[in-house]
Amino acid sequence: MRQPDIFIAQSPQKTLKKLIAEAFRRKDRIAPFLSAEVRRAAIRDDSALPDNAVAPGRGVSYQLDWNTPTAYRTLVYPENYADSQTQISLLSPIGTALLGLRAGDQMHVFLPDTGFHKLHVVGVK
Repeated sequence: MRQPDIFIAQSPQKTLKKLIAEAFRRKDRIAPFLSAEVRRAAIRDDSALPDNAVAPGRGVSYQLDWNTPTAYRTLVYPENYADSQTQISLLSPIGTALLGLRAGDQMHVFLPDTGFHKLHVVGVK
């Protein structure tokens, strides 16, 4: 499966780079993946970011493999993460994989406890 194109808004670039640097300093396992995803992303002016692109502060529903789609959860920076039922942390494997994807996109994601899964973006709001 080819990796889908991803889109990230211009305004959070400094915050994302700081988050990546802190993750590397803490030797967080997600740091290389987040760094690679940000590097491969197409950077857009905030007003040109597609409405259906997953971004911090936006809600996303996704599906792992052929399981039932999740309820919409808001992608948040780790310092704002408080509720697994309504939020997903950008520093989680799924949060990092979702960053910049658009509704209908799919890609493989590695989850430490269970291996590789197919991640499908059901919707973004």
